[in-house]
Amino acid sequence: MDRERLIRTVEAILRGTGYKTARMEFKGSCFDIVASRLFLLLFIKVATNIDAVTGEQAEDLKRLARFFKASPLIVGLKTKNAELEEGVVYERFGIYALRPETLYDVLVENEMPAIFAERGGFYVRINGGLLRKLREKYGYSINELAQLLGVSRKSLTNYERGEQAVSLEVAIRLEELFDEPLAEPIDVLHSTVEANLDVTPETPLEREIFDRLKELGLGVVKVKKAPFNAVSREEEFRILTGIDERKTRSTVKRAEMVAEVGRIINSDGVFILEKTRTEVVGEVPLIPKDSLDEVRDADELIDLIEELKKEIKKGLFG
Repeated sequence: MDRERLIRTVEAILRGTGYKTARMEFKGSCFDIVASRLFLLLFIKVATNIDAVTGEQAEDLKRLARFFKASPLIVGLKTKNAELEEGVVYERFGIYALRPETLYDVLVENEMPAIFAERGGFYVRINGGLLRKLREKYGYSINELAQLLGVSRKSLTNYERGEQAVSLEVAIRLEELFDEPLAEPIDVLHSTVEANLDVTPETPLEREIFDRLKELGLGVVKVKKAPFNAVSREEEFRILTGIDERKTRSTVKRAEMVAEVGRIINSDGVFILEKTRTEVVGEVPLIPKDSLDEVRDADELIDLIEELKKEIKKGLFG
């Protein structure tokens, strides 16, 4: 399956389960699909081989997930020269990665995977408290059960404390022995990731605009691998912020993508250009940098964006 077909497959799975989606066609983007349903928001990177996802893309993906209280996901088919296994969760730079079939099982069948891949094989996390109760119920000492499983006493103690993952083979033996499920499911839709939100601007223009937005009271987080240059926030109001020297075909295409993403994540977009006439592209205002000098605070900037959107709607439907 090529990457284009893989992206379409992921989109179909999401839409088939009630998600609203927007797709990015931006070279090197840290995400390819953004999807929302009720209170759940997903930023998804699609790669035939998950090793193709770079560290820079992963860091941006984690920043967006942290900023928007979303979950990042990677969907792919291979790692190195091996196929990803169905029902197994992998990781790439701390982000969960899985096959489209596994995503289907999660979204359609409501079956969370329990197995994860690490160097050396497949593992699960088990309910340590339940394991201890079952061991005591069936009259096994730690030494006896450890010998039966072929693990050390220390490992078994760590299993019961929840401090160590269990190899898939040992987990299967435990569940067969006690005839009770012990593996803990991995909630790939509600993952928590750490992210560095303090990223240096890449150009003097970015620095100038970031500084001005911060003066207005907006929190600003730089994003490198997306159609927008930053995400900005003032309380619950969030803005996808693009920056360019001047309006080009690329600027228009990026603004159109920002509009699509904004509709899915319920956020506004704005592009701030060194020089331009004020206009709106797909409900995303393009404004000259000098306009920021006339704005006194974040609320006024938000009002400016909303007014420009209203004006374009009047022009279209009035």
